[in-house]
Amino acid sequence: MHTVSWVSQQLGLAPGTLRAWEQRYGIVNPNRSEGGYRLYSDDDLDTLRAMAALVAAGMQPAQAAEQIRSGRASRGANRGGGVPSGLPDPEALIAASRGYDARALETALDAAFAAASFEYVIDEWLMAALVPIGDAWAGGRLDIAQEHFISAAVMRRLAAAFAAAGSPRGGAQVVTGLAPGATHEIATLAFATMLRRAGLRVTYLGPDLPRRSWAQAVRTINPDAAVIGAPRIDDRQAAVDVTGALREAAPLTVVYIGGPGATPEHALAGATLGEAAGRLADTLAGSRTRPDPAGPGLRGVADRIA
Repeated sequence: MHTVSWVSQQLGLAPGTLRAWEQRYGIVNPNRSEGGYRLYSDDDLDTLRAMAALVAAGMQPAQAAEQIRSGRASRGANRGGGVPSGLPDPEALIAASRGYDARALETALDAAFAAASFEYVIDEWLMAALVPIGDAWAGGRLDIAQEHFISAAVMRRLAAAFAAAGSPRGGAQVVTGLAPGATHEIATLAFATMLRRAGLRVTYLGPDLPRRSWAQAVRTINPDAAVIGAPRIDDRQAAVDVTGALREAAPLTVVYIGGPGATPEHALAGATLGEAAGRLADTLAGSRTRPDPAGPGLRGVADRIA
């Protein structure tokens, strides 16, 4: 259970805002301590994160609360293994882009992110939805401007979720960004958001980061791990070159490559972004003493960068 001050720090929201959302919209119902203080569960925290992300993306609080409430039954089905019913057809995104209909596009994204957990929506809906969008562009059914219209809306939503997830004061730290020349950042930013939601401190460096800039950032931050996004197979060599620079800049930082351009020796474990984020969080939670990379607890991971 979490106190109101802890939740406020995690989400970057004033305690008065948390109380207002509870009293006006009924989206959470925290327990009370013996002294009468609010105690929030992990489910409450997830709900408040979702609410904060919707509001940060421009939705009015009352509308965001309605989206949260309408999606609860679907999220329950998700936990039980069912498929949430509120997820829109990916064709809705394509249809909205044809007329550059921002309202229709935002409505589809609102429905998706209110229907289930962030991780489920990304892994089971968004990643799959990007395939027909890419196919429509490749087949000439969408102009590049229309594809960018969709991508920009998705990136705004992910950036809001990343900010809403907050950053804990303690815990393991991860730096993530894209390899030199890599510009498709949706999956990498989604992964960074999942890491934050898993309780890690995350610094996101963005796309197309030169090797020397990677080294400078990691040398300065000295994180527990660095994850280099390689969204295309063609990004592999550039990502591998960065791993060498990071090994010299910060020998104790464990380095991974994520995406289709990952090599077996640097690949993250996990079949989905959510699974990979959870496994990395678990791995780093067991290695907070920052031992020698070849020492107990990190040997299997360190072998990936040897």
